[in-house]
Amino acid sequence: MKPIYESILPGANASFKVQSYGAESNCETAGWHIHPEYEIVYVKNGSGVLKIGNKTHFYKDGVLVFLGGNIPHSDFGNNDKNNSMEVVVQFSKEFVTEKLNIFPELAGIKKLIQLSKHVLIFDNSVKTFLSQSFEGFSRLDNQGKLINLFFILNHLSANKNDSRLLNKGISHDFGEKETFRLKKIFEHINSHHSEQITIADIAMKVGLTPNSFSRFFTKMTNRRFIDFVNEFKVAKAVEAMNQGSLTIKEVMHLSGFNSPSYFAKQFIKYQNTTPSAYLKKIKSLG
Repeated sequence: MKPIYESILPGANASFKVQSYGAESNCETAGWHIHPEYEIVYVKNGSGVLKIGNKTHFYKDGVLVFLGGNIPHSDFGNNDKNNSMEVVVQFSKEFVTEKLNIFPELAGIKKLIQLSKHVLIFDNSVKTFLSQSFEGFSRLDNQGKLINLFFILNHLSANKNDSRLLNKGISHDFGEKETFRLKKIFEHINSHHSEQITIADIAMKVGLTPNSFSRFFTKMTNRRFIDFVNEFKVAKAVEAMNQGSLTIKEVMHLSGFNSPSYFAKQFIKYQNTTPSAYLKKIKSLG
């Protein structure tokens, strides 16, 4: 089965993406999916299964896994425990080439990243040692998250207690032209999400007719373009609300919605709550 291409876009003022999920906020993806970004996944506890490439790996007490880009895989987490937690860290090839390559002192980390094409599964002692680091991401600002990521990568690079799931890298079905075109689409959405984004305009930017663009996007992501854009805009609205200083109207316009009723409808669809209820919850936590 051909995997679905997943878009990975860091938040504002961030060069990588970190998401934390609990028992009531499971990581939701398209199922069997693929993306060019590197990915580190920490699952605190419980039993589950890793489905990566043509391999299957069962775990009993959580897992810590590092996989390279363009490796098809399914979700990793589980619902075995009420205190279950999954932390997903994702960063691009550019993060490595533009940032890590600047420092010769990071040779060990760069070697670790190269080995991730084999999919590295670390033993329980490593997972336990780094548990506080992974679980602490949600309490840090962007600078703290970057420092925390380097601490994690440094420890993983110095540790030999890992196993390799894949003996060699694997190929995928997406062509370079398809991948480049889809990346260009995602970058446009990320840069212009506060504006009106039409299929006609973005199709022209990637050299397709509107009908061809719609077929291409659905084939690559298994989603309608309008659904993807609305979910992305809602994610940006949540990001703005988390700052705690903006009104719902301000958040609505910043995230690219013009109609309060449509904004509320889409927010409920993707967040299972109203904008006002979410904002009230954020302010109560602050």
